[in-house]
Amino acid sequence: MSEDPLMEAPTVRLGLLGYGTVARALVRLVATRREAFLRDFGVDLRFSRVASRGLRGRPEGWADGDGSGVRFTSELSEVVGAEDVDLVVELIGGVAPVRGLVRGALQRGKPVVTANKLLLAEHGDELSALATGKGVALGIEASVAGGIPILRALREGLSSDRIVSVSGILNGTSNFILSEMKRTARPFAEILREAQELGYAEADPKADVEGDDAACKLAILARLAFGIAVEPGQVAKAGIAGLLPVDFQLAERLSRVPRLIAVARRLSDGTPVLSVKPQLVSSSSPFAAVEGPSNAVEVICETGGPFLFRGAGAGGAATAVAVLSDILEIARRAGGRPLPPFGFERFEAVRPSGEVSQVMRERHYVRVSFPSNERARRGRSPAADLLRRFENAAIAVERIDSGEQAEIMAFVTVKPIDGDRLAATVAGEEPPASMSCVAMALTP
Repeated sequence: MSEDPLMEAPTVRLGLLGYGTVARALVRLVATRREAFLRDFGVDLRFSRVASRGLRGRPEGWADGDGSGVRFTSELSEVVGAEDVDLVVELIGGVAPVRGLVRGALQRGKPVVTANKLLLAEHGDELSALATGKGVALGIEASVAGGIPILRALREGLSSDRIVSVSGILNGTSNFILSEMKRTARPFAEILREAQELGYAEADPKADVEGDDAACKLAILARLAFGIAVEPGQVAKAGIAGLLPVDFQLAERLSRVPRLIAVARRLSDGTPVLSVKPQLVSSSSPFAAVEGPSNAVEVICETGGPFLFRGAGAGGAATAVAVLSDILEIARRAGGRPLPPFGFERFEAVRPSGEVSQVMRERHYVRVSFPSNERARRGRSPAADLLRRFENAAIAVERIDSGEQAEIMAFVTVKPIDGDRLAATVAGEEPPASMSCVAMALTP
């Protein structure tokens, strides 16, 4: 028998779609760890084709040798159809034209690894069925929470238990902003600009700060946890742009911390409900200790747990590690029957998100801000108006002293209440356009 592992190990030829931050980190990882993979796992990973829009020849900074054995192209479809590609790695993002490329690879019997949360959240059922029908693997670990191996834990490690809830901090941009607002008492817009300068936030941060990014990730988590065919639009959402520094000051008086929390929960009758909203978590909660762009996921099961997964939720290196773990798993299991990407053979329907607030009743913190001239404009106290609306709606509240900030009113509801009813009561029939309001559930 040869002592040279190169003579024994099967070579897996990788076709790479996209050459952004994560792809570059992946190439570096493969180059630096190839010998270890040969020695420890008996797998030889080689890039055979790399395609990216506008790519002409070997890109500057290519980390895997001189690139002499790699074909570089701007034609994305070349990678999918090439005979010298055994496994396709999709790191472009978005839905079009990626959906067609991934479908094309799976239809040709080629396994695919992707970090594309939007594609999986919107078309995961279709792609999972195609991969299972063709008997090929679809690796999705990198699509949620970066380098945290939460999807593999749900699909394999916890598959024998009944999962009751999955919740967590799934967006590093929002968590960085909230952490800095608490630490520095600076306004949202100022810290958002800093996050963009540091590379934590996109030029258009809407998906991050309004909860859309976290909703996509939660839809994927819910598929693996509950076997439900949930779409991002079925997740009830609220963003963080309306929070003010005073909210953090008042939260501290309540021994709480604002965090954007994604929750997928199964009720006692088996009904799943899902939301992504800012919440005031207890200062003793593990989520309160998650700072900056980090992510954390808590899984509660009927028998085991709770389990807390915490780590780097974004960034090229962390995400590339998750991509590479899928590549290695597929390479090492070559010839065997792959597990369904989301763990389940079929999915059940999920109830519309409009019903979520009525079953997820919590005590709430409410802060309302009016311009300083609002009393003079109305001829009466805005505080008196709001308290009257609470009384008429039979919502008992306790007022939080906001000090000398007369234009700020803050309350905590005495009993649990659904968020939609609370929001309608605060707004009234004719809310002034200048009124600012935020409501956050008080959670453990």
